[in-house]
Amino acid sequence: MKNLLLVAVLLFCGIYTVDAQMRLRTPDGRVVLLYDNGTWKYEEVKKADPKPKVPVKSDIELSKPILLKKAELKPETVIKGVSLKLKKFSENKNIVKCDFQLVADEEKVILKTEWKIMDEEGFRFFGFITKRSKIDLELSNGEIVSLNYTRDFEPKEYPNYGFTIFKAELTLSEDQIRALQKGYITKSSMQWSRRVEEYDVFNPDYFIKELPKILK
Repeated sequence: MKNLLLVAVLLFCGIYTVDAQMRLRTPDGRVVLLYDNGTWKYEEVKKADPKPKVPVKSDIELSKPILLKKAELKPETVIKGVSLKLKKFSENKNIVKCDFQLVADEEKVILKTEWKIMDEEGFRFFGFITKRSKIDLELSNGEIVSLNYTRDFEPKEYPNYGFTIFKAELTLSEDQIRALQKGYITKSSMQWSRRVEEYDVFNPDYFIKELPKILK
């Protein structure tokens, strides 16, 4: 009787592997274990542990939130260099410089800029600072951060002293604050309403030193 049962199983099952006992796979996919003593049983199938889901973090979770404290830092000269346009007219009075000042409260960071053009007719050469004006800062890590003005600013000329002052300000975003702490400023350019000029960087680690002073 046992032999007949074994033959029946062999007829309807395929041999799967041979180990300490014989394993047979039935047409419906189950595995039968045949032992030397003539007994058999279905092999227990262990369910594979489901792969743990990797939580997807948002951009906000990947970076720490920026917390600000109320502060008003002293102005510092960051940009200072020769204007190629002014150099065509004077070998001495051709310098353009810009002082940066960070002012923060708990909600935003304002960057105040004061451009000083060593010519009493700065408007004639550079025009205004407008909504389309921006300062492009190239960092040592290759990233370029564009600081965009959001409204128009007129210059104030001082003919008796031979220079022109442009006072303007813009708001730094959280992305800009993070980026400006990652590298030194290697190049700078200013987009005036009448031209774009590149200037030397006088204080390349300004943001690396100053931004931590306004962060909690």
